[in-house]
Amino acid sequence: MQRVYRLFIAIGLLAIMVSVLILAPRLASAQDGGQQPTQHVVQRGESLYGIARQYGVTVFAIAQANNISNPNLIYVGQVLKIPVGTTPTVTPTTPVPTTPVATTPAPTTPPPAGPTVHVVKTGENLYRIALQYGTTVQAISQVNGITDPNLIFVGMQLQIPAPGAVLPAATTPAVVATTPAPTTPAPAETSEAAGDDVTEGATTPAPPSGAPASAVPFDYGIQVQLFGQDTGVVVDKLTQLGVRWVKQEISWATFEPTKGNINFDDIDTVIDALDGAGFNIMLTVYDAPDWARGATEENGPPTDNQDFANFMTALASRYIGRVDAYEIWKEPNLRREWNGKAYGKPLSAAGYVDLLRAGYTAVKAADSAAVVVSAGLAPTGLDSADNAISDRNFLRQMYQAGVNNVADAIGIHPFGFGNPPDSTCCETNPQITGWDDHPSFFFQNTLQDYRAIMGEFNDSGRFLWVTEFGWASSENLPGDVNPNLGFVEFTSLDEQSQYTIRAFQTGNELGFVGPMFLWNLNFCEVFGIGSTECYWSLLDPAGNPKPVFFAVEGIEK
Repeated sequence: MQRVYRLFIAIGLLAIMVSVLILAPRLASAQDGGQQPTQHVVQRGESLYGIARQYGVTVFAIAQANNISNPNLIYVGQVLKIPVGTTPTVTPTTPVPTTPVATTPAPTTPPPAGPTVHVVKTGENLYRIALQYGTTVQAISQVNGITDPNLIFVGMQLQIPAPGAVLPAATTPAVVATTPAPTTPAPAETSEAAGDDVTEGATTPAPPSGAPASAVPFDYGIQVQLFGQDTGVVVDKLTQLGVRWVKQEISWATFEPTKGNINFDDIDTVIDALDGAGFNIMLTVYDAPDWARGATEENGPPTDNQDFANFMTALASRYIGRVDAYEIWKEPNLRREWNGKAYGKPLSAAGYVDLLRAGYTAVKAADSAAVVVSAGLAPTGLDSADNAISDRNFLRQMYQAGVNNVADAIGIHPFGFGNPPDSTCCETNPQITGWDDHPSFFFQNTLQDYRAIMGEFNDSGRFLWVTEFGWASSENLPGDVNPNLGFVEFTSLDEQSQYTIRAFQTGNELGFVGPMFLWNLNFCEVFGIGSTECYWSLLDPAGNPKPVFFAVEGIEK
């Protein structure tokens, strides 16, 4: 009997030893944070970028661990595996969402496919509805027989197709309308400047897609700041993005501090880096030096346009065949960029066209193949002789002064503020009050209005070059937002990504848009986290990509 007991005891001890050997590594791994991932349930308003920062890992690491092909497409309730074993966990630097976590098990797969019905509410547009359901404006339009995506109305019932569903061609509208769609023309929009009422006509419709145009066609571009930066690092980021055009601003005042004394060293470094990497280059030249103007406040034009022509001759001669385009000045319809009233150069479209003519003539004489682009105007509805001129009015006045004879392309800055790129004025949205009541706040309207003005002057054969555009987001950036930039709080990082993608798609589809330059790649890193440029930058203050960077990288170009 004792032998039997000893045998049982021996077997028991052996079993315990085997268990310890098997479990010990697992316990150690769990204790030291080895290879076992943790889980994160996506909350409303979160992005993959913010989640990655919270856990001290990269967006790529989370995307790879969860087989996510598009880092911008995550949804509320999604359970993400966080590979914390690759990088130590850090304390979150952004506020933890206070929304209670659902007690029911979170889904581990996207919501079930299948059509559903959405009733349009006040303030909604087709673009935001498409984002909500993970589908596209085109898909919803096709299923519902909508010919103009901008014409939806409160109470309209939309059939929402499943994401990625193969759709048959729509033959009859599938919309059940509870109230008739408005058919009356939109009223004229009114804005106030310096106490005066200024009225602009209602937005004109866009011309047919594929309108005749010439010169350089649509392409992807971005604005950078390379002066004082590691050009190799920045060029690597540009290469990763896959853009073909790069814009760099040139302050005339900086590089010709005294008349005839031009320092090309820093410009040479920038051109060598970009041209060597195979990029098309556009230089935006602005800001007369003090010696060339009669004032020192803000930026302004030269007293004698020949001084500017001499500088442009020097630039175009030095970089012949390497710089592909020159934008002459920027936003000359604003006082801060054209403060010359004190010395006889007040805000004036005719005055700007005179400067443009001098620059155009100089560039073409030195490098006839270089493209000369008129300055992108600041989108504004204000008309004040001392502060600003409405960009629409300014463009008309430019044509009256002969801009079509001294520019290869017309520059445009169609910023969207807090409004999606497919929105048009004026869609009342309580979240964007103050930045949605005039066409100048809408990307789509600005493109349409400029094209219509070009048509008024029989200039439909010329391209619009989008020399600046983009959406700003304050998400994950510290500090209070300047009230003058309140719209940056209305756009999340995910929306910033989606709006940018759709804006590029729109430019590509229209047929009259040339290269589009997204504003900006690295200004946040260059000018610091407190700068307003951070809201638009594709890189954060440490040089790490934001979600919009990955979105642009992922565009099939």
